[in-house]
Amino acid sequence: MPAKLLKLLMSILLGIALSACQAEKPKEPVTVETPVSEEPAQKTIGMWFSYLEYRSMCRGMSEEEFRSFVDTAVQNMQDLGINALYLHAVAFTDAFYDSDIYPRTAVLGDISYDPFAIFSMRAKDAGMQVHAWINPMRSVTVEEAGSLPENFVIRKWIESNDERVRQNGDRYYLNPAYPEVRELITSVAKELIEKYDIDGIHLDDYFYPYNTQNNFDAYVYSLAKQENDTLSLQEFRIGNTDRMIKELYETVKQADPNLIFSISPAGNLDNCVNLLFADPRHWVEQGTVDCLIPQIYWGFLHPIKPFEPTLQEWKAITDGSEVDLMPGLAAYVIGASQNLSEDETVNNEWVDNDDMMARQMEVSFKEGCPGIVFFSYSSFFAPDPDTLEIVENEIIHIKNVISAY
Repeated sequence: MPAKLLKLLMSILLGIALSACQAEKPKEPVTVETPVSEEPAQKTIGMWFSYLEYRSMCRGMSEEEFRSFVDTAVQNMQDLGINALYLHAVAFTDAFYDSDIYPRTAVLGDISYDPFAIFSMRAKDAGMQVHAWINPMRSVTVEEAGSLPENFVIRKWIESNDERVRQNGDRYYLNPAYPEVRELITSVAKELIEKYDIDGIHLDDYFYPYNTQNNFDAYVYSLAKQENDTLSLQEFRIGNTDRMIKELYETVKQADPNLIFSISPAGNLDNCVNLLFADPRHWVEQGTVDCLIPQIYWGFLHPIKPFEPTLQEWKAITDGSEVDLMPGLAAYVIGASQNLSEDETVNNEWVDNDDMMARQMEVSFKEGCPGIVFFSYSSFFAPDPDTLEIVENEIIHIKNVISAY
């Protein structure tokens, strides 16, 4: 074969071989991302510890005795599965902590230690969330007013008959229509955030007092009417509550955006709006609350506010929003009859069943609620002897529900 032809043939064969090699070159492996399975968020199992417990269980204790009590209380709550504590810091424009704004509470007697600091630090060490619970408007009784410090602004308002604080029945209440009052309330929240390692600020259902008299805010309402002559008294008062909530929310978030601002309104929405002049629907719409904990303190068979329909009513308010809904549950009713209906029908389901709390927890969790909160500590850990057995059984059921979620 001529050399030129042989060279051409070899060139053709080499090209074919190279093409074959390229055709058989393995493809790069395709990376398939495996979806990461997210663990479900832990349910919040909360508990209120109120001034009532302070008064009935801790009054007159030395610091050593109080520390011992707190150790036991935190252990009791841990054993039950509590991971969030709502701890009273302000109940009657007084302070359960070392405050530069409000006078020290008289509930615990003459003490020199800081109960909020001791309790909150011990709970945090145990891995619990701690929320500082304040009652923004409720103040001292008429009888107690004379014992307030002379330089305390609320005493000065009382003595000068200033509308910023008004008597309703035998107790004084702050009037949130005034900027100075709202500033006082927010300053207390700010003080708590700055002084203590807490996870949030919490309010309960003490807004305007039940049966608020027309003369409570007659002057400032008359001024508002000059600006808007169609403004009803109810609209005026609800607007004042809304402003107070907004300013508290802004105070909390300016201090730390990760802090939680939660409110526990009355479970009966009609009463909340029409009697307490607090409309939670507004707070959700305006984005001025992180979590609602309505006090749904009734059984499944209650003739006026049965648990499940009432829960659905609250879900309708928070659904589609970023606001968490965590029902407040009435541990204090375990073993007791409820008689709140107009025809005086006695509801004995809390006596006949020892799993009411557990069942309400299950319903709440199945409805997507991220947690529940019990009222309150003494209901579980200092119950009436007549209800001790049913409370102990209820605790067993509660633990079973917690372990299932």
